Amino acid sequence: MTDTLDAQPRRSNLEQWKRLHESDYFESHPSYHGLRDFGGHNEIAAIEMFTAFQSSMRVVVIGCGYGRETAHIAPRVAHVYGIEVSEIILDKAVRYLAERHVANFTPVLAERYASEIPDGIDLVFSVACMQFITRDLVFDYFATLARKLTPAGMFIVQFIEELEPGAANRDAELRVYEPSVSWTLPQLFDLAARSGLQFRHTRTYPMVEVTPPRLWHWVWFTP
Repeated sequence: MTDTLDAQPRRSNLEQWKRLHESDYFESHPSYHGLRDFGGHNEIAAIEMFTAFQSSMRVVVIGCGYGRETAHIAPRVAHVYGIEVSEIILDKAVRYLAERHVANFTPVLAERYASEIPDGIDLVFSVACMQFITRDLVFDYFATLARKLTPAGMFIVQFIEELEPGAANRDAELRVYEPSVSWTLPQLFDLAARSGLQFRHTRTYPMVEVTPPRLWHWVWFTP
């Protein structure tokens, strides 16, 4: 990552995901099997590892997808802002959440999130997103949203670390495919420091059922 962010890689990475969503990414992905409810247990448990839900919370979900996590977060908080790369997927999220009587959700297009998400955010949450976008875009999200946090606000975000040689130096390529960007703990410490955040804690879990093996890092950053 560099401090001077190049807008073209960010746009290109967003464009590749727009094209994937236009091809019904969630409906055709073998892990999702359509726009369905996964129960939210893992996501809620991940947040509660680090903090308790408060009914006054304002939450940002980076990569909200069709709303499967938001459907379980929103009833516990005051408001959720969901960031996604295309109007297509945001429209799906609005419909999916409306069917589940979620009324405290605001869809936010990724290219406008810096101006449309207000100050006073209590929690920035993301799962299964950071490995799919370029490192400079991750830094852009963290540095920008860090400035919108309340003094007691926090990031609770999931990262993947691939263990094969060379994975730590690989970034997402700017083409239409599903990337897998690996983050080591030293890289996450650096991300926090350069975003104006404090690295507070991590919970790490091995994924031994996949080849090559990977680690899931749930990280907790604060101002």
